[in-house]
Amino acid sequence: MNRDEFLSELKARNIDTDKVSFDDNTKDGYCVRKIYFRWEVVFRERGHEFECMGFPTESDALIYLSQKLFRNYPLQEQ
Repeated sequence: MNRDEFLSELKARNIDTDKVSFDDNTKDGYCVRKIYFRWEVVFRERGHEFECMGFPTESDALIYLSQKLFRNYPLQEQ
């Protein structure tokens, strides 16, 4: 999964894309970032980080985050 596919899936499930940022360590919400040789998914709230998970690729990080988010937001039928 790449960023464009991930963001398209967020929109398809009516999830605000501002809940997820890339490489922005200051915004509240989920952040997908590269730290040295690994990718991380971290949840930030009020300046504190929670639930930091590391992955070997950005794709793995996006798959993890999509599974976490999408279980709460089923795909909307049209």
